[in-house]
Amino acid sequence: MAKRKRTGFGRYPLRYLALGLLMRGPDHGYQLDQTLGEVFGMIWKAGQTKLYVTLSNLEKEGLLRIEMERQENRPDRKVYHLTQSGREEFLEWVEGPVRSLQAARVELIAKLRFYHWLGLPDPDKLIQVQEEILQIMINEWQADRMREEDPFLRQVYDFRIHQAQFIIHWLADFQEAIFPQGQD
Repeated sequence: MAKRKRTGFGRYPLRYLALGLLMRGPDHGYQLDQTLGEVFGMIWKAGQTKLYVTLSNLEKEGLLRIEMERQENRPDRKVYHLTQSGREEFLEWVEGPVRSLQAARVELIAKLRFYHWLGLPDPDKLIQVQEEILQIMINEWQADRMREEDPFLRQVYDFRIHQAQFIIHWLADFQEAIFPQGQD
């Protein structure tokens, strides 16, 4: 039996969501899971177990540190703190554009959500660079389409071109609605 390829939300690195959730300050795992569902539920889904595994891995990498918090009549709980390295890795990720249409549907929208939720500066910069990358993709696909002899594949190029054009138009509408000029 062939190994199943990962699809859906699982192919995006949960590490950046975990790091971003801690940009507002230290928190414990259960509350991070609740915040993830409330703030990103429509954008990016992750199970509680995956989140806890991710947090543990980030701590091993030195991107988080853990403090144990005493609770009366309950076991101590872990409180996660973002390290400077964790902060830097998150900011590097959130400021970078995505390189595929598939990533635009989840990862780009999550990045924009972080800009809005955290009040990060310069969302216009990310949007502009993303639009430029999408336009480069459109130009390449248009050139490839012109050379393509198979009518079916020409239609596939049209599909991709239209998707990228839609994302560019959506970004403009989004920017106007959420980050109006001078309001970031």
